[in-house]
Amino acid sequence: MAALVIPAVVRGDNPRQLFIDTPDACYQTERQDGESIYLKAIGTCAGKPGRAVISGDRQRVKVFVGGKFWNEQQPQPLGTPEVSAVLDSADRMTGTIKIPANVAEHEMKQAAETLNAYYHSPEFQGRLKSETERITGELFGNTSAKFYPDSKTQAHGKLGSDERVYVFISAAMPLQTVRNYAASVARLRDPNVTLVMRGFVEGMTKIQPTIRYIASVLQRDASCNPADGKCEMLPASLAVDPLLFRRYGIDRVPAVVYARGVKAEDAALSEGDAKNTSITENHTVYGDASLEYLIEQIQRETGSRSLKDLSGM
Repeated sequence: MAALVIPAVVRGDNPRQLFIDTPDACYQTERQDGESIYLKAIGTCAGKPGRAVISGDRQRVKVFVGGKFWNEQQPQPLGTPEVSAVLDSADRMTGTIKIPANVAEHEMKQAAETLNAYYHSPEFQGRLKSETERITGELFGNTSAKFYPDSKTQAHGKLGSDERVYVFISAAMPLQTVRNYAASVARLRDPNVTLVMRGFVEGMTKIQPTIRYIASVLQRDASCNPADGKCEMLPASLAVDPLLFRRYGIDRVPAVVYARGVKAEDAALSEGDAKNTSITENHTVYGDASLEYLIEQIQRETGSRSLKDLSGM
């Protein structure tokens, strides 16, 4: 591809600028030694000769290309017409440049559609739910049922069965901020209020970082070391669900979503899957504020009686 070099405009006390011809547009001035000008290539070009800028006020110069004498010529002053000509040439070149088509575009599209279908399939979603439950079991043991909304033994909360409050967080947030949200979720003691992360810490191929992070978030005592004994955990639900992020268009955290009219065809699948779960309405608020405050903001907007009961207003 040809390289186009547009010389800079010189003002003030800078030396006079002149230009000389070059074999093609991919050569520029490397150094000047008196009346000898040495050019170097900055790419591979083909076509018409180019121009390079030199300084000084010389009548004749000897031009060397690749260390070898090329020709002798008279430098020409650089004026507005020359700059305009260069810019016009650049415009013409832009109009003729064509980006080659991606020969694998069709195959890539098919692969993306196949991957998307598999991700939304009951098979994959079932495996994802099973893996989440396995991690929860490893982390909390037999007490895990107390911390997750699917538990049949958990007490009924203030929200209706078709209502949800999702608290979207990220491992990139300050840990203490996330712990504060977890503590707030625990105080609300409602099975339909859930902390949600987009994905596993350090990717799905590494489970232990996610387990350690969830433990650090839900430990009631931050200084407790699980290796030294059992650590008491907050009764708060934390889910890893990228579909919920996409369903509600969450582009930054923290964020709180209140959804009403939530109806899932299959409880084993993600509520973020529009093919599995329908909703009547949803409201989103952003901001690094307390969960109680954010819920109050949504309550004022929606007039929800259950949110009022939940926040104790």
